[in-house]
Amino acid sequence: MGSSPIGSKNFGHLAQWLARIAYIDEVGGPNPSVPIMTTKIETFLKPFLRENLSDLRPGDTVRVYQKIKENDKERVQIFEGLVIARKHGKEIGATITVRKVISGIGVERIFPIHSPTIEKIEVLKREKVRRAKLYYLRKAKGKKAKLKRKELFKEVIPEEKPAEEISSEKLE
Repeated sequence: MGSSPIGSKNFGHLAQWLARIAYIDEVGGPNPSVPIMTTKIETFLKPFLRENLSDLRPGDTVRVYQKIKENDKERVQIFEGLVIARKHGKEIGATITVRKVISGIGVERIFPIHSPTIEKIEVLKREKVRRAKLYYLRKAKGKKAKLKRKELFKEVIPEEKPAEEISSEKLE
């Protein structure tokens, strides 16, 4: 009764197993369904991703332009502050946490980077930071809350002069 695969209750499982083996042989790899599914999802989401936002980092002072719809009117609201965290890498759900202090009270907002309500994000200045998350700035006050300015351009190294010119300059 249970010896024949056709008459058994597990025939559906057997058929799935055989189809999986045939698919693995055809495509290759132990679990080929995962990469194929992710590529389909990536191709579907690609038009919605913003391309030029890969340089947003913690320590950047940014100005975020967000579209806000009130009744039938639409306006742009600007939020300017310091990026204290960036999460979820380059995914469709990537976010930045922007913090600013208004009248001595800290205000933080989380913005989804790839959201259609975000019109644009401008980087105003860069600060030198050594951490990926700057949550310590919530408690820091005064000088501890100040970040160091980061030079955007590296120093230009002067061209080396020939040895003859260097020796003649020392003599004069």
